[in-house]
Amino acid sequence: SSGSDGNGGTQTAPYATLVKAVTEAEDGSTIYVMSNLTMTKCARYYDKDLTITSLDPNNPVTISRGTEFDPQSDHARSWYNPAMVEVQTHAGGEGAGLTLTNIIFDDARKHEGTVFAQASSGKSEGDESNKIYVQDAIIASNATVPSTITLGEGAVLRNFGGMSAVRVTDQAKLVMKSGSVIEDEPAVITTRGSDADKEDAAKGPAGAVWLQGGSFTMEAGTKIQNVNGRAVYADGGEVTIGGTISGITGNANMWQATKKDGTSGTAIHLRGENASAVLTSTAVIEKISGGGSAVFVTGSGNKLTTDPGSIIKDVANTTGIYCSFNSDAQLSGKITGVKNSIALSLNDSAAAVLEKEGIICNNACTTAAVYLRAGAQFKIHGKISD
Repeated sequence: SSGSDGNGGTQTAPYATLVKAVTEAEDGSTIYVMSNLTMTKCARYYDKDLTITSLDPNNPVTISRGTEFDPQSDHARSWYNPAMVEVQTHAGGEGAGLTLTNIIFDDARKHEGTVFAQASSGKSEGDESNKIYVQDAIIASNATVPSTITLGEGAVLRNFGGMSAVRVTDQAKLVMKSGSVIEDEPAVITTRGSDADKEDAAKGPAGAVWLQGGSFTMEAGTKIQNVNGRAVYADGGEVTIGGTISGITGNANMWQATKKDGTSGTAIHLRGENASAVLTSTAVIEKISGGGSAVFVTGSGNKLTTDPGSIIKDVANTTGIYCSFNSDAQLSGKITGVKNSIALSLNDSAAAVLEKEGIICNNACTTAAVYLRAGAQFKIHGKISD
């Protein structure tokens, strides 16, 4: 905070901004942040792999979004409201990467723009209409060659104010390592989005993690917690959950919420084409409420798999798993503690198999523990009990 971008970027003569640091850093460099900072410009870089961490790993610093965050431009969107950090690649270039360790990025629930929806591509130069759309993330990448954002030990993304905390698109992927967290602070939670137009599906954020293609791996020992809205929104791409998604409250004002049930997916919302989600043996989805479904899967070719040992539990007034429109589920985990709803709902030619290790138990359901309609198919090899 006492640095200058006219300095040399050493510990004794540090830069003042992350923008300057990512610009000057060579591929493979580590950027050490010495004190809490407030950003008003996006730190965007191309075709290199950088690590950002606190100088003192035992005292992580906080980088916050400031007010009046500057818009920036690119060829696809013209002027738009950017993420705090953007990791990009040039066409035909090398892959890029970002690793965060022992550092906090706090969006402070702030956003520029007024419309919660995806910024439009193909804007001509001088067309500034994308500035009405809020920023897509705290950290973002739409890399066109394989690139990875890694949240390592001690990395925290907090209080996203735009469409998501992390957005990965195309060839980009997000990996959460043990000890990393994406969260809302309880004192900051408010209703996201706007219900000014109940018929408009594009009226709120996507979710804490937003995939369009790309992939997301959440390893054991990671957390997405206390989010009002959604934890994971995947419009295509591959999701692998091995951590804990906890304390998620559904919000009817989210991006692409269905008009029928409002919230749709709360812990995981899977849609688009050839999208997949796997709950591994260490996955826990718990304390989900607010309506819709803890896990929502829709679209032909989209698939949910739950491995033995995975668990969906303590779900209130919210369906455990909802599958529709030719989606597929292979269930070997446990669904338990669903109250005042349905543990498994299959609709519109969806198909599911409860494998021999699968268990649906100890639920206080309304219509049924398992509910089928409109050509849905269900095979039972596992156990359903009270």
